[in-house]
Amino acid sequence: DEDYTRTRKRDVDRVFRNPDPKLHPFEKAREYKRALNAVKLDKVFAKPFLFALDGHMDSIWCMETIRTSLRMLVSGACDGELRVWNIAER
Repeated sequence: DEDYTRTRKRDVDRVFRNPDPKLHPFEKAREYKRALNAVKLDKVFAKPFLFALDGHMDSIWCMETIRTSLRMLVSGACDGELRVWNIAER
């Protein structure tokens, strides 16, 4: 019992967890469901890689589409360079 007492007021309480599978009969099913949900979320948020915008010498700071034409994209780099890309041609 002395192993689980706090020495200072701000210390975090230790919680004893018994890993015995007899005490946790649904643990396998719970972990399987969590893994399945993680895979589903990965598939939902995965986007296909279409192309790379090569050309900037420094890292890209911002990107914006042109409102009048959704085919055009403007990217700005940290060195002050702006590039206009025609996405439809790529």
